[in-house]
Amino acid sequence: MIDLKLTDFQPDVPWTNDVVAAADTPERLIDGVEIEPLVMRRDGRGGLIELITARDNPGVELPHVYQVFAEAGSIRAWVYHERQSDRLAYTSGRLRLALFDLREDSPTKGILNVLDVGEGNPCLVTIPPFVVHGLANVGDYPASFVNLPTNYYDPARPDKMRLPYPDDRIPFSFD
Repeated sequence: MIDLKLTDFQPDVPWTNDVVAAADTPERLIDGVEIEPLVMRRDGRGGLIELITARDNPGVELPHVYQVFAEAGSIRAWVYHERQSDRLAYTSGRLRLALFDLREDSPTKGILNVLDVGEGNPCLVTIPPFVVHGLANVGDYPASFVNLPTNYYDPARPDKMRLPYPDDRIPFSFD
């Protein structure tokens, strides 16, 4: 016979509101780009980071979620989407993210944002359609990030426009 009851369990301690601004936010952010800090909640076993929650974002939808792995020194650039926003959650590794606004009707056309993200700056970066982006793993070990885009991936009609890296027309180099 088991001498254990549900009443033997103790409730979790409520979280404190200890959210701070993202550590690496450009002075002039590209129009439509959002950077939200992600907070590591630690205890003796390790930690937990909420990537996105309907509690703070009513109506948030998650039609597609995937994790990307980047080898040390690897570069993934350049790309943009027409029908979705990327919501990229960076929590581990050392990654450099570059965003470039080529949208003709944008008030920030021609602006470049460069962010160092990952374990030193855990954050969720939302990148709207038509904003060109790329990233490099600038660390000495593999890194990963999670994408929670606003649309699902359709293999028959991929929403991804690519330009090989490097390209001198984009005023940034990961080298």
